[in-house]
Amino acid sequence: MALTSQREIDGLAKRIRHAYRARGMNWNDGCSTARVWTAAALVLSQVHRDHPEVPMDPELFVAAQSFDSGVVDAWSDLASPAAADAYRKRVRGIVRQLERELRREIDHAERLIRNGRPVRGVLCDRDARLSPLGRYIVARRAVRLDLAAQFETDVFAQHRSCPLYRSACLAFLPAEQYPVDETLSNTELKANAVVRTMSASLN
Repeated sequence: MALTSQREIDGLAKRIRHAYRARGMNWNDGCSTARVWTAAALVLSQVHRDHPEVPMDPELFVAAQSFDSGVVDAWSDLASPAAADAYRKRVRGIVRQLERELRREIDHAERLIRNGRPVRGVLCDRDARLSPLGRYIVARRAVRLDLAAQFETDVFAQHRSCPLYRSACLAFLPAEQYPVDETLSNTELKANAVVRTMSASLN
């Protein structure tokens, strides 16, 4: 795991400060107290380093905390071991919720398939109960890579809306089958999906 650069820490610190104030916590910076944002950013960075599945998301980090509105203390709210624990617990809770949602989708689609519906018909139907990732997972589990490739660009958008889908997906697919490489741009992902679809059609 690469160390977080000072520039990245500074960026995280600014976003944490903004998110904290957006929650109505009026903390006045001073010559010494302004360091709290950097300290909080270091806590967030360390959580991610120790638990790579936990994202470095400053806004979610702040949202995960329970504040005493009568006592404004950014040091204890954001730069303490308790803040790190609260963030990890919130992330685990979100992942479990996403797993439950995906399981409902998968069970619904696979039940239709077991009852005789064609895989393509189930996955390509306009069924509001199925998300792109749910369709992708069912296609992979059915060994229909041609169909799975059709959903990759939409899965990318779903992932961008909540990167914790990567962790939630581990309950259903091996990690290497998750279709989003975070180093890829949206354009590159579309190109990969087209290539995979074309390759599958030739087999």
